[in-house]
Order: sequence, then C-alpha cells, then structure tokens
Amino acid sequence: MDFRARLQALADQLGPWAPLWSRSILQGWPGSGAAYPEDWRAYARSIDEAGERRLDQGELVGAPPPSLSALLNSLQALTALPWHEGLHALTVTETQGLTAKKTHELERVLALLEPRTRAIRRAVDIGGGMGHLARLCARTFGWTFHSIDRDAALQDKGRRWLARTSRADGDTLSFIQASVEDGPQPRIDPLFSGLDRASIGLHTCGPLALTQLRKSQGAGFVLNIGCCYDKLEAPRDYPVSHFGGAHPLPFTPHALALTTRGRHHKTEAEFARMKRVYAWRFAFDLLSRQRFPELGFVRAGDAPRALYDGPFAVYARDRLVRLGLEPGMTDAELDAFEVSVRAETRELLLCHLLRDRFARALEVVLLLDRALLLEELGFQVELLQLFDPRLSPRNLALIASRGA
Repeated sequence: MDFRARLQALADQLGPWAPLWSRSILQGWPGSGAAYPEDWRAYARSIDEAGERRLDQGELVGAPPPSLSALLNSLQALTALPWHEGLHALTVTETQGLTAKKTHELERVLALLEPRTRAIRRAVDIGGGMGHLARLCARTFGWTFHSIDRDAALQDKGRRWLARTSRADGDTLSFIQASVEDGPQPRIDPLFSGLDRASIGLHTCGPLALTQLRKSQGAGFVLNIGCCYDKLEAPRDYPVSHFGGAHPLPFTPHALALTTRGRHHKTEAEFARMKRVYAWRFAFDLLSRQRFPELGFVRAGDAPRALYDGPFAVYARDRLVRLGLEPGMTDAELDAFEVSVRAETRELLLCHLLRDRFARALEVVLLLDRALLLEELGFQVELLQLFDPRLSPRNLALIASRGA
C-alpha cells in the first residue's frame, strides 16, 4: 500500500470537515450544530428509527444529500484495508479459562506471526498481562519470550498458569515486572534490539504504542495493535512521521475521543441502550443550561447503568445530588421537561450519528502516520485488519519487518 497517497487522500477528504469532527457537539450546542449542512440535518430528521440504526452502521437509506453520499463513499473506500485471513486453531486445553474475544485474538495473531517470523528466535510482549500470548508463542514457535507488565498480580497468575500447564521439555517464558517508558531503560532495552527479535504489543494503550515503536527500532519484527487513542496528546503523539507532519489534521482531544467510536456492529439492544444513554445525558445538559446558566457546560459524569433503565427524573436527581445542585423541580416536572425537549435531544443524537461517520477515517489516519514512521525507520510495513470488529473493534494491526 502507498501509505503516503492514502494519508494524503484522507487528509484531503477530512480537512474541510474539521469544524464538524474536531469539536464536541454537546459542549458547543447549539452553535456546534451549525457545522452540519442543513440538508444533512434535514435528511437525518426524515429517517425513522430503523434508518437511524442503519446510519449508525454507516449506511444511508432513502434519498440522502449528494454531498453526504459522496463523502461517506469516499471515506469507506479510503478506510477499506486488507484483511489477514486464516487462524491458528487452539486446543480446548490451550483456551481453557480464556474469553471468546481473547481466544479469537490469539488464534489470529498466531496465524499472522507464523509465516512472517521464520528468522525470529526471541520476542518481547509489552503489556503481556498473564502471558497467554507469550506462552503460546514460546510453545508454538520455540521462542525465548519475555512478557513485560507493570501489574505484578497478573504476572503471578500467569506464573501459576504456566506451572499448571508446564511441558516436560520446559518453557522458555520469563515475566518481567516493569513499565515500558520513553527514554533509556537498561534493564529491558536490549530485549527490543536484534534482527532475531520480535516486539509485540497487543492493544497497547494510548501513547504506549508509540513507545513500543520507538523502543523497537532495532528489532527484526514488530507487531502493534493500538487502542485508547483518546489518551493521546497532540502534537506530542500526532503526527509522528515526517510526511504526517507535512500534512497534519487538527486532532483535538474531542477528535481523538471520536477515533475510539468506530464500531459499526452494535446489536439492536446495544443501539437502543446507546440512544437511551444519549437521551438522558442530552436532556440533563439542556436542563442544567436552563436552570444553572451561570455554570456553563456541566459534566454529568458516568452514571450507573441501572439509572438509564428508569425514568429520567431518577437519573437527573442522582446527577443533581452528585453535583450539589437543586433545580427546585419535582420528579413529575423533571420527567415533563425531558418530554418537552425530545425534539432537540433527537437533533443532538442525529448530529452524533453523522459525526461518528468520521471515526474510522480518523483512526486510520493515526495508523497511517505510524506506518509511515516505521517506513522512515527502514521497515517494510503492512497495515491489516486482523480481528472481527464485532468481537474486537480496535482490529487494525501494524506489522513491520526487516531483512537479515
């Protein structure tokens, strides 16, 4: 893949719409709604509940505005990345105690590694937890493997697991309790250097992915699957490549948070739950603006799940008590307020559904920038879809290798 051309094309498509995807809808409401073309909003208002769900899945029903259709078609084409096919089937014994998601991920990671790591003899796993991947790689490929994690309790569980399943010929897995950080770390840095070394990071959180890439400049093979992009900071963590720096997009904290929402496979129940959470949150925001205008935007915080299953008044009362606010309203009046603003809260929901269409494209931009960084460091690079997004939404794998 020509990563430069793909990144340039995405920047060209996304740049003009930065006022839409780089801002919080709720915090800037109602002014933030002005970033959305009126024909987009009119179209969104015209669709029914089934159409809303289709829009959440990236599909347009009926007669959408040409500009919206053209943009979504372009973004879908530019974010269509190759799939890695195949899996390394694990036995019942090997998957005992693992979730379906973890089993799915391990079977596909092992299948990806097998043909690409023939020259590898040693490997290190960042954030390895209990060492499931390290254990399976050591036994499947015969590697000497070091699993690094800062959680000593998880590593102790991993050691006990390894002892219960130990083989007669022994294991070549070691646990190292440490945090992987930027800057010199004499204890662990040598583990990342050498053409016979593999560096693996499965769901490295936020900037830890970039730390792995920097640590692994001397490795023969690198696999990174990132997550938690909302924990990144721009410009520290984006752009990181020279080419990306010449073609930057305005990644705000709101835009970085949006990159984590590129999931188009919600069940009907999950979509209904999302709508209820948004409805209560949006109504509460409108209530606080009306009753406490001097406070500006009020952060309601994450509420217990059960609060979204009951009346709005119960949710609102809980949030008001938490914030130390008294609106001088009965529960009946709170519920009546929610009913009175439903047209506006639906408008907010529709803007969110439209804005979410940029999530995957922004995620791909971050990973193309990292792919270009690896190319600039002399690696041969692939960017592939690896996991079923219904099980593991952050499913994009960066694979980098060097010749001997």
